[in-house]
Amino acid sequence: MSKSDYTRVQLIKALERILSHNTERISPEQKLSVRAVEQEAGLGNGSAHYYKDIVAKIHDEANQLRLKSQSQHSTQDAALVAKLRDSLKTEKRLKEKYRIEIINLRKQMSQLAAQHNSMTLQIQNYATKVNELENKIPQITTSIELKQS
Repeated sequence: MSKSDYTRVQLIKALERILSHNTERISPEQKLSVRAVEQEAGLGNGSAHYYKDIVAKIHDEANQLRLKSQSQHSTQDAALVAKLRDSLKTEKRLKEKYRIEIINLRKQMSQLAAQHNSMTLQIQNYATKVNELENKIPQITTSIELKQS
């Protein structure tokens, strides 16, 4: 096996390890790239570029992973949109409920204010009558005294 064949095998094995998330030299979370495959294979920077077929395979795998990730994100986004729509419906329902409650409370408050004003007017009328009666008391007592004497 020539040195070129050995390097090709190293790159292919490194690519397989990265795709299976069973890496030896790099983090399993590292994004798939030509440089990541070179690092996993223990080769220098730019070594893989001599093997155009392997570089093309790396790019194809990276694109497939990207498309798979995007489809997962779109499903997650759809679920999130559905959840947000449900919460929006709930919020609209609550807003309408509270709006009706505010209208009813304002009506009740205006009725209470009318009662308050009516009672205040009655209190003023009674206070006026009490003052008039208190003013008549000395006149009544003097007239009673005059009749008794």
